[in-house]
Order: sequence, then structure tokens, then C-alpha cells
Amino acid sequence: MPEQTAKFGGKTGIDPKIAARISDGKAWEPLPDDIFVIDGVAHTYNHAPDNLIPGSYAPMMTQMLWGIHEFYTPRDTPKWLVPQQHRIMQDADLIGHSLFGESQVDACVYHHLPIFNLFKDGGGPLYVGKEMRERWPGRVLIYGGISPYHDNVLDEIDRFLDEEKVSGFKFYPLDLVGGTVRGTRMDDEKLMFPLYERMLKRGIKTVAMHKAIPFGNVGHEYFMVDDVNDAATSFPEMNFEIFHGGFAFLEDTVLKATYNSNVTINLEGTSALIFYAPERLAHILGSLVQAGAADRIVWGTGVPVIHPQPFLEAFWNFQIPLSMQEGYAYPALTPEIKRMMLGGTQARILSLDVENLKRVAATDEFAKRDRLAEPWTSGRGTK
Repeated sequence: MPEQTAKFGGKTGIDPKIAARISDGKAWEPLPDDIFVIDGVAHTYNHAPDNLIPGSYAPMMTQMLWGIHEFYTPRDTPKWLVPQQHRIMQDADLIGHSLFGESQVDACVYHHLPIFNLFKDGGGPLYVGKEMRERWPGRVLIYGGISPYHDNVLDEIDRFLDEEKVSGFKFYPLDLVGGTVRGTRMDDEKLMFPLYERMLKRGIKTVAMHKAIPFGNVGHEYFMVDDVNDAATSFPEMNFEIFHGGFAFLEDTVLKATYNSNVTINLEGTSALIFYAPERLAHILGSLVQAGAADRIVWGTGVPVIHPQPFLEAFWNFQIPLSMQEGYAYPALTPEIKRMMLGGTQARILSLDVENLKRVAATDEFAKRDRLAEPWTSGRGTK
């Protein structure tokens, strides 16, 4: 490997000039082995034609998703792109291997998707996450996707906990109800507050909501974060996890994080900015850390939207430029702050016993690896 490439960009294959922007001119260093990395978001996407809701924005969302994948993936290294044959649907092998065999991620939170206004099965089936958890129990947690408009939704919460053993719940801002698109606000006292009460009664203290990235030209107001404050203040013992935090509505997101210690920001989608918009990511993280939210930011990639390894390696070397630290009074991102973001905060909000996860994970096939496999090798027919 040429010396310049090794110094800037590590093994990502990124242009050394871009890599130097990411690290603000500092030489890249490998991720320390002692960090237990938890990727806060893993999915599968069922974009089969017969799974799309006719007349919906589902085709647009599918195009947007893989457009994001191709735009933000390192362009100098095509190996990071998901093979075309696996863009319709991904299985447990593809997702698990990409996380634990091809990257330095140790554990993940799998998100079951409840996007029933676009996809007949919600868009991301639960069974894949359950298979992953069964095969790699020290590495996989699950958020159950649920619609507040579901018939007998309180019973459905109980079912998810009793039968599916989920660790948290994920909501989306829009749903299709009787042929009509209905929005969901987190501060809806009639629709949402009874759900929070049931979750707390059952011992669940984390609720997640997709924000900031709309599903096309519909209901943008529900993707804003103006509904977070009243929910967070009404349920101080509940953690409210905002997904795609800062990708849009940054100023309001920072305000919510400033005044609510039970609001957490998940970087899924936002983390994708690191290669081609590092200064924008610096503004987002700088604003949040400046507001005192350094311990409430969760690393997430949304694999397979992006492959976890190059973004993880880049994030460990990412720095807010000195010019922005001086111009905006942003703090530097210290190793301690990054450690919290890369797993410490996720473990805290889910009350995870990390040492126990390590012991369980030490018995699986990924613990025996002596090097990282090439990206998407499960999907390419090799491991």
C-alpha cells in the first residue's frame, strides 16, 4: 500500500485527499481492539415488486434508498457496493457477515420495519432479525416495529415482548389506515401516551422514532422533531431515540437534546455524510456535543444502506476541523466521546451487560476470525 494511502484512509480505499479532510490532516489510526462496537441500526429491506403497496411512494423510496447507497459509498472502491442481486431482499447471512465478519462491529440492534403504508409486510421482516439473534445471541438485539394504529396495539406490545423478546420499539411517522395516510406525533396524548405507559409497565425504557428523512412528497411535518419535547418531559423515565438525527432540522434537534436528558440521537443516515460531506457532519456533531449531548449520541449505519466497516474506520479518525472548533466553539471529538458513541451509549440506554455479551459472542464463528473478510462476500457466494 502506498505510504500516502496508508497514512490517510487506512484500508477504506478512499481518496487520500478526502481522507485527510475527514481527519483534519491527522494520520489515520486503527480502531482499538478494546472497543465493543454496537451498530445501532441494521435492517433488511423487502423491496420485491409484489411487496409494494400499489399507488404508494414505495418505488420512490426504493430508488432513494439505493441512490443513497451509491452516492455515499466510497466511489473509488466498488467492492463496498451491495451486489445487485441482493438489493431486492437481504438474508441473515448477508447482514450478519457484513457486520461481524467483514467489519469491526461486535453487536447490533436489528430494526423490524413497520412501514405498512408502503410495503405489505412493513418493508423489513422480523424473522431475519430473529434468525440473526438465534445464531449470534451475544451480538444481536431487536427493536420491534409497531404502528400505533394497529388493532389492539397494547396487546401487540405485550406479544412482541412475550413472544419476540424485543429490547425496544420503533415507530414511523406515517401509516396507511383504511386507505388513508395517517401521521403520528410522539406527543399525541391519546394515540402514543398509553403505549409509553404500557412499555414502561413492562420494563421497556427505549422508544425510537424515524425522523428527518421523509418517504417522498407526503407528510413532511411528521418527520420534524417538534413533537419530541412534550413526550420527553411527560415521560422522564423513558428514553426517546431520534433516528437520522441532524440530517434535517438540526437546530430544533439540538434544542431538544439541550433541554431533555432523555433524548438520544441515532446517527443512522447522518453517519453516511462522513466521506463526501465531512464538514456537514462536523456541524451536526459539533452542535450536539456543544449542547452537552455527547453521551446521548448513538452510532448507526443502517446496514445494508452502507457497509459498516469503511464508515466505522473513518469515524474513529474523524475530527471536527480546527477552523470550525475556533469559528463555532465546537469541542473536539475526543477518543472518550467516540467510545460512548460507538457502543457505550447504546449499551446504557438498553441496560446491556456488555461483559456478558462478550462472553456469549466469544463462542461463535466470528470470534475466531484472524482478519476481516472482503465486503459482501456472503452475498457474492464466498466467505
